[in-house]
Amino acid sequence: MVENTAVPEFNQPHVNSVVLAQIIGAIDSGDPAALATLNVTEQFNDADIANLLESMPEKYRAPLCHVISPARAWPILHLLQYETARHIIGQLSRGQLHLLIAAAVEKDILTFAEILPQELVDEFVDQQEAAATEQLQKALTYQDEEVGRYTTYDVLRARPSATVARTMERMDKAKPRQFVGVYVVDANGVFHGGCTIGQVLSAPSEAKLIDICTPMELLSDRQDISAAARLLNPVEGFAWQPVQKEGKIVGAFAVSLLMQRLKDKSLEVLASDTPQTEEDLFTPVAVAARVRAVWLTANLLTAFLASAVIGLFEAALQQVVALAILMPVVASMGGIAGSQTLAVALRGIALNHLKRGNLKLLLDKEIKIAAFNGIGLGLLIGAVVWYWFDSFTLGGIIFVAIVFNSLAAASSGTVIPFVLKQMKVDPAVAGSVILTTVTDVVGFIIFLGLGSLLLTVS
Repeated sequence: MVENTAVPEFNQPHVNSVVLAQIIGAIDSGDPAALATLNVTEQFNDADIANLLESMPEKYRAPLCHVISPARAWPILHLLQYETARHIIGQLSRGQLHLLIAAAVEKDILTFAEILPQELVDEFVDQQEAAATEQLQKALTYQDEEVGRYTTYDVLRARPSATVARTMERMDKAKPRQFVGVYVVDANGVFHGGCTIGQVLSAPSEAKLIDICTPMELLSDRQDISAAARLLNPVEGFAWQPVQKEGKIVGAFAVSLLMQRLKDKSLEVLASDTPQTEEDLFTPVAVAARVRAVWLTANLLTAFLASAVIGLFEAALQQVVALAILMPVVASMGGIAGSQTLAVALRGIALNHLKRGNLKLLLDKEIKIAAFNGIGLGLLIGAVVWYWFDSFTLGGIIFVAIVFNSLAAASSGTVIPFVLKQMKVDPAVAGSVILTTVTDVVGFIIFLGLGSLLLTVS
């Protein structure tokens, strides 16, 4: 398929690298009007804006957040990764946070209580009615990933012998309170099943609850939500799952939230535009073996390339044995640094956050990290080598090699997966092969090259 090279209009219905570059350029200009003229909040839906925020370095997020209204900010925050939401909330001024809290509902506070200022959470709780305040305070005693955090206590417990007529009387007396379900529990505390409000309303008035209830699995208030989502088999027609605390039915948990948690976990490992030739978890053995064999063969060729580079410095290695001893250190440091960067880039590709428009920004960030770590670890390793071999020159050589190899690893680890993705080659399979070649060749050329120049005798 031939790619359309025409520059698209900004008001296209989805985010791409051109749109991202336009927004970043507007923010870089320092002119607030430049960003306002792009009409980001009008042109894009909540999911697209969340994607934009995920695709930007921190310094670009705050200006974009300033054009988002508080009421719309909450749905967008719910679509972000938790750490991204933490960074954004941390950048907001006290005035912006007060506006955000004023537009919040209970779900927002429960989700982000750990990253909101405690006094603002308390302020929201104090503004609620007495019953709601009690439920909120109870919910906030649980961790964010625990079922009890999002449990509603609007459930009606009834005996197995209770009739539909009696149950409806109890619901009428409780108005305006609205129940999400009726749970049948006997005098010994044994749970027999649940009924939806629809089942109760449509059943004959003389029918007993034990005859119309449906057996259901119980969730524990301290259970991890993700674990509950994986293990639960929801009952068709039931939107709420009963929750128990210390053997007693205390509330219900929305099945939709469990399903959303499963979906979120799945999206973390799926690429938005994965080529059909990529290997999945259960690709047939013959197919997977063939795909991997291609890159294993390529790795063999690149290994010979690294060996050829080493062969160029055979004379230096014969004269200075320490060079041979320290070669694995240089290769290992470059390989690890590169694999860390590669993992970040692969995750960005999988979540559709890494695009042509922000590739340079990510590259800039990774090079800074590589320079910082390369200099720090290079000094440490150089000092150890200086002491070990009693050679300041050798310590200096390995310091330079590690710094430059770290920079090469960061650059290649960022760019290689993106280029492979554009070529419709699986970066998860091929990326490490090319990365290893780059770090080995660059590291050996610098280390052995400097060694042959400064340590050998002509």
